[in-house]
Amino acid sequence: ASAMAALRIAATEAQQRHTSELERMRRFGAEPLARSLVPVCDNLQALCGSLEGSEVPAALLEGAVLTRESMQAALERHGVERHDPPAGARFDPSLHEAMFTAPLSDGAAPGTVSSVFRPGYTLHGSHILRAAQVGVFVGEAQQQPPPDADAEGEGEAAAAAA
Repeated sequence: ASAMAALRIAATEAQQRHTSELERMRRFGAEPLARSLVPVCDNLQALCGSLEGSEVPAALLEGAVLTRESMQAALERHGVERHDPPAGARFDPSLHEAMFTAPLSDGAAPGTVSSVFRPGYTLHGSHILRAAQVGVFVGEAQQQPPPDADAEGEGEAAAAAA
């Protein structure tokens, strides 16, 4: 009887592993195809950007935009999401790839995204197909002196001069 119970347990575990593997293959089996389509999305985006404001017929620009949008929609239907981190977002090495650094500008914090070179893509929100390629602000944040600091400094300088 115990041998039969052990066989049932082993069969159940094997079936669960098989079901789990099938689910993983269903969700992520298209990863190689999705990964290979990411540069196509980049090229379509670049095409649309270069056609905008140029002397090409409007129908050509419209066709390029529709192609880009339909490609993006098809990828989204299969769980591929595009990620454009906003300027000022905290740099996250698990989601972003630093391509260059930029000196701090007004209001920027070190270690934040300065600009996006290429967007990132994920599959089902968890599998990174490509990290977003970004610029990152570096440098030391400017410390604002306390409001009284100037008045105290002037008072000390005047006392030292006397």
